[in-house]
Amino acid sequence: MVDVGVGELRRSRDRLAKQGEAAEQAGENAVSGLLLFYAAECGLKAEVLRWVLHREDTSALPDDLRTHDLRRLAKALNLQDPAPGPDPLRCRRHTDNTWVESHQLHEAWRYGAELRADDQKTALEALKSLVKEAKKGS
Repeated sequence: MVDVGVGELRRSRDRLAKQGEAAEQAGENAVSGLLLFYAAECGLKAEVLRWVLHREDTSALPDDLRTHDLRRLAKALNLQDPAPGPDPLRCRRHTDNTWVESHQLHEAWRYGAELRADDQKTALEALKSLVKEAKKGS
C-alpha cells in the first residue's frame, strides 16, 4: 500500500465521489460503483486515522484496516449500518444469483461482473451514505 496523509485521502474522497456521481448520472453503474467504493474507502480511512488513531498518514493503519473492507472501517468509526437487514453492499450476480460480498464488490465492478441492477442501486446509495458520513468528520 502506498502511504498517504489524511488530507490526501480527503481530497481523493471528494474527487472520486464527484466523478462517481457523474458516472451514475451517465448510466454507468459499474464505473460509478467503483469510484464511489474507493471514495468511501478513502473517506473512512481518513477519519479512522484522524479521530480513532490520532495519526496523520496511512502508515499507522493496522493490518485489519489496510484492506477494502468498508464495513470494518465503518465499525472502527462506530458508524451504524445504513439500513436494517442484510448488508446493502452485497450484490447478486446477474447470471447465477450468487452473492458478491461487500469487501469483494470493488473487484466485481473492476473486472466487469454482471450484477443485478436492484442490488447495484442499493449498493450505490449505501456508498453515497458512507461518503457522506465520512465527510461529517472533516
